[in-house]
Amino acid sequence: MRHTGYSTVDTSRKVIDTAIGILVGLRGCSPDEAFVELSRVVRQTGIGLGSVAAGLVAVATASTCAEHAEAFAIWGELIARSRSATLACSS
Repeated sequence: MRHTGYSTVDTSRKVIDTAIGILVGLRGCSPDEAFVELSRVVRQTGIGLGSVAAGLVAVATASTCAEHAEAFAIWGELIARSRSATLACSS
């Protein structure tokens, strides 16, 4: 097995940071407020933080699958509104 220098923790942390950035951009909130929102979703769903964050990133990048259903249910409308506003501004 080849060691790439990245651990699962490093990868998960990057995904969590990306998810926080997505929420900061969409909601205009602070990174701390975005992390609180992710944590709230973890408590509500019982899904781990890395999985919740990965789901949000997948929904935001339009690469969702069935395993991201919870994230889509929670953030899908927010992301769709943001995309619609962006398209309206660019027209």
